[in-house]
Amino acid sequence: MNKIITQQVDQNEIRTHQILVLAGLLTGFITNQWEWVAFQAGVFLITVLLPSYGPYMLIYKKILNPLGLVKSDVRIDVPQAHRFAMSIGLLVTTTSSYLLYSGNSTLGWGLVWMALILGTIAQVGWCAGCFMYYMLNRMGLGGFFKYSSISGIFPGARPNKLN
Repeated sequence: MNKIITQQVDQNEIRTHQILVLAGLLTGFITNQWEWVAFQAGVFLITVLLPSYGPYMLIYKKILNPLGLVKSDVRIDVPQAHRFAMSIGLLVTTTSSYLLYSGNSTLGWGLVWMALILGTIAQVGWCAGCFMYYMLNRMGLGGFFKYSSISGIFPGARPNKLN
């Protein structure tokens, strides 16, 4: 059964997280240091397990937003879809870190570039991880996957602004 969506998500909190993850992954690639990728995996782990304490979320909530450097962009949305997407990010960065650490740089950096490309696409308004969440909902998975995409919005696309 699909639930009616009444939850709200600050899209700029999500975007700040994405930008900082992308910067960390790109820094790791440019410097050829797998530790940057592992650090992003750690950020994802904390953010998935304790969303309110995600390091990049805290930078947004405690510094960027209060100082007016990044304004809130609250929209009706499904936070579970974003949390699922971050879980996929955790899986990709953890796998990539392991591959890079163990000397398989082609596959490791390939995964990093996949994350960089999909993260960049998410910045412009479509999240592959959120899309996967909604497809799992359509397959009838309940529980965590109980929310369908917002009516009239392509699954994974950023919802419209509130009036």
